[in-house]
Amino acid sequence: MRKNDLFGPIRSLFARRQKKAQSLVLFRDSLENFEISYPTGWRYDQDMAIVEGRYTISFQSPDGQSQFTVAVDAQLAWRFDFAEYAKQELESPTAGIYADAKKGKFRGMDAYRREYSYCSGGKTYFGGGIMFFNGDCVFSLSWSAPEAKREELQPVFEQMVESIRIKEPGIKAPRMKGTRKPRRKRR
Repeated sequence: MRKNDLFGPIRSLFARRQKKAQSLVLFRDSLENFEISYPTGWRYDQDMAIVEGRYTISFQSPDGQSQFTVAVDAQLAWRFDFAEYAKQELESPTAGIYADAKKGKFRGMDAYRREYSYCSGGKTYFGGGIMFFNGDCVFSLSWSAPEAKREELQPVFEQMVESIRIKEPGIKAPRMKGTRKPRRKRR
């Protein structure tokens, strides 16, 4: 007589859902505005250009078809309106890509999210992004990949978004090694 395993089908469902965890590497922004984890094997451009207080770091998959970009805008107008800035940046058509920005929150900060798809070179791509303001800088995270790799890469992009750590507004960079804080005189 064959023994019935009542929990076998349930175990197999969970086994299929569990994906191998992506191995990540920590990237620290040389300007100390953020740090983020990105997948092992992905690369980024070591040279960074800062133009009018803006700069970007782009991470690319080994095949070069998928990317995740972090853009930082640290030079903002005196009367800065984040809502207006975000809507303009996220909803302006770029190379035939149209997207609606949806207001939300990211770690308690006002944020705007978008999702989109587009065709290039006969392939369909999906993409998304989130933009938020920490009081000092605007951070824009965006990603895209071939639609055929959505199931594989969507969790990777979500993991990267969750891994970002940003500098708290108004916090000064740590003192350089070898500098000392003045001593208080004893009374």
